[in-house]
Amino acid sequence: MNEASLFSIFSTEERNGLVGNLAYAIIAQGIGLLSSILTSLVLPKVLGVDEYAYWQLFLMYSAYSGFALLGLNDGVFLRLGGKRYSEINKGELKAQQLVIAASQMLVAIGCLVAIAGADFDGYRGVVFSLCVLFGLLANLAQCLRYVFQCTNLTRISSIADFSFKGIFFIYMGTGLALGVNSSFPYIVGYVICQAIALLYICVCARDLLLAKASFSGVLRICASDIKSGLKIMVAFYADSLIAGFTRMLTDWRLGLAAFGKLSLSFSITSFVLGFIGQVSIVVFPLLKRLGLDGQKEKYLSIRLILHTVLPCAYLLYIPGKVVLGAWLPAYEESLRYLALTLPLCVYSCKANLLFNTYMKIERREGTLCLVNLVAMLFNGLLASLSIVGFTSIEAAACGIIATVWLRDLAFENLMSRRFGNSIVSFSLAEAIITVGFMASSWLMDIWSWPVVVAMVSIYLLVNHEGVRLVSEHIKRKIGQRA
Repeated sequence: MNEASLFSIFSTEERNGLVGNLAYAIIAQGIGLLSSILTSLVLPKVLGVDEYAYWQLFLMYSAYSGFALLGLNDGVFLRLGGKRYSEINKGELKAQQLVIAASQMLVAIGCLVAIAGADFDGYRGVVFSLCVLFGLLANLAQCLRYVFQCTNLTRISSIADFSFKGIFFIYMGTGLALGVNSSFPYIVGYVICQAIALLYICVCARDLLLAKASFSGVLRICASDIKSGLKIMVAFYADSLIAGFTRMLTDWRLGLAAFGKLSLSFSITSFVLGFIGQVSIVVFPLLKRLGLDGQKEKYLSIRLILHTVLPCAYLLYIPGKVVLGAWLPAYEESLRYLALTLPLCVYSCKANLLFNTYMKIERREGTLCLVNLVAMLFNGLLASLSIVGFTSIEAAACGIIATVWLRDLAFENLMSRRFGNSIVSFSLAEAIITVGFMASSWLMDIWSWPVVVAMVSIYLLVNHEGVRLVSEHIKRKIGQRA
């Protein structure tokens, strides 16, 4: 790599377009995949059940650190979305970033004081304190990342992901090779890698951070961004808490070991959702620049492709279970739970890439928030009955899938009012194959695979239009490269 190429990673010039941005996102998620393989498949084998549960505890609670932003970063994303980086008022934005930094430090100090005064056991308190430190770094990085994402400089966000996940991959791989079997060094390394990603983003945003701050009206702007972004934030975390609340209840009610085993089944699918999230970030500013007809055409195409492709993921469960079961015999129960939680990945991929993106484009964040909030509360009730009332993780997992299916139906209905597409056949077909997969995989174990293959084959035969569209898309991409 020559000097010019090296410094180009810090450039804020818009280049490469959709293909280039997606390439960066795919590379970043590829590194994330390698990291996820280590954390999901190798780390639990080295750490053991209890230490791995503490690692999962750190990941789960640090994931909710964005609450402290009150949706301000999402408000910035909505306000600046579709603009070019050169068009934004950098003095005004710097003042806003300084206000955000001060507020996040105050929140972090308050959380640390609360942790110190709480009656946690020694190590759990340390884990929560590291969650606070990680959250502070992540929130500061996130606000700057959103500025780049909404101005179609998503490659900078992807490179930040690459630096974070890539360095942590090397760090964790070294620790595993040395046989480090305590979760503490890995958690500390995770925090340090987030600090490195923040440093990279600050270098990229140097012209913004070195600009003269314009504090005139900055509090009014922050309040306006919170007002619009709060709904997006609530929608995001309500979506996350559909599964998160079940995991928390499992920890509180059934203990750390049960929590760790259940969390493994969710972590195996989480990297897929992370990739879909990256794709939706890349697609958002491009779709927002289209007219209504263009947005409708893209919506119907993306919807049909997802409807066709996503259920094929069910074919991977039994082969994956056999391989992972041989590698992680202590987590056999976790892999069995995956039969009940894998459909969450299918429905969440569709929601994140399709419904969330279009709701944001149309500035219907209030509707997005309401649907996710109702879904969270509904699943909270089901999870409480399942875990507190019947101590049944299986029932709670089924409750999650029932919730996301109902949410999917609600979103389909809302979008059909705008684009005029049919919803009954799509939703019913997805529900039938999902229930068939869950029931056969849970009851028949490895012998269910021929049944699942037959169901997916019938599903694709019925959905021949979607298969044709996917085939044409693949042929077109191959033809472009030839």
